[in-house]
Amino acid sequence: MALNSNRDSLGQSGLRAFHNQSSFKPEADESLGRFQSLRDDLERQVKRGDLTIKVAREKAEAGAEKLKAELRSRVESFSSVPRVFLDRLIESGNARKRSREHMSIEGLQRETNKLIRQTLVEQQLQNRASEFEGKTYLRTLSGGQPAPTLHSLLAFHEMSRHAGDESAVEWGRRQLEGMRARVADPADIRRIDLACDRSDAVNPRLIATYMETLKERESDAATMEDFVGNALESRDANACVAAFLMARDAAGGTAVRWVRDVLNGIGEFPDAAVETLRSVEAEARGADAESARAQADYAIAIAESQIKFAGLDAPSEDELARQQRVRAKPVARLGESIGLALDRRGFTPDELEAALEDHANQG
Repeated sequence: MALNSNRDSLGQSGLRAFHNQSSFKPEADESLGRFQSLRDDLERQVKRGDLTIKVAREKAEAGAEKLKAELRSRVESFSSVPRVFLDRLIESGNARKRSREHMSIEGLQRETNKLIRQTLVEQQLQNRASEFEGKTYLRTLSGGQPAPTLHSLLAFHEMSRHAGDESAVEWGRRQLEGMRARVADPADIRRIDLACDRSDAVNPRLIATYMETLKERESDAATMEDFVGNALESRDANACVAAFLMARDAAGGTAVRWVRDVLNGIGEFPDAAVETLRSVEAEARGADAESARAQADYAIAIAESQIKFAGLDAPSEDELARQQRVRAKPVARLGESIGLALDRRGFTPDELEAALEDHANQG
């Protein structure tokens, strides 16, 4: 049986805190430090005979409960990034929802034209499928079945894009997306991603590529400002998501100009980017809160393990009498040796702190 009844829970919470590092740790340590100062003061009072152990435990338990309530309330809303990022996303999403509910005649006409165009593209995909296959399907083996190759599909997609043939571009894009799972070379996957990139759709691989490239030049403000400006101007969903995620983790926070440009430009993000980022931000804040909760639980477990004052005994009558005789002696001056001065005594912690403060003020 463990000598410390809190050993198991303390060990488990300590492991969780170790594996869930969080910027909330300094706050948890600060709160725990205040509790431990209270506990140390209670222990000194018990040793001086000013408090019984029972009263000291009751006050320590009250302090631990206060620590627990304080940390739990702060954890629920904790995030390592300013709240403004989530607020701007929510504000933009709500504004778009209201705009769709009260769309003007021109807006309704644009949506109708978009749906008609999509319907026409789908019809042409069916009617012209044999035409597209004839331009991309190759017989690689004698007597084998014709099939498209990555090179033929990429060439067809590029040619169709230059010709402005929306149906052919969409057919090529879908064929390339279907081929992605059968391609092993990262360079070929990159070529497929670039060909299938849609300004109004989110591709996690392209976002990761953008961020990997930008990480190397994050300190170059001009480069970041150019990237953010191009992302907002082109309304490219992947570039906008990458810009937001970079801004969220920027060391300078909202004090950096390009970070403010991202926040102010969220209204220009495509719908797909805003919807994706709201989900990402909610998950990130949830993970931040979970990591912070692990740090808070560890601080609470430490506090609860110390409220019993294990190993502390109340002083006996003889010990209290000896302490009274010692306290009756005059205090030694700062720097004075008291090894042979039996008529003087040393400072208590409180007296030493006060003496040092007075000395500093006089100096």
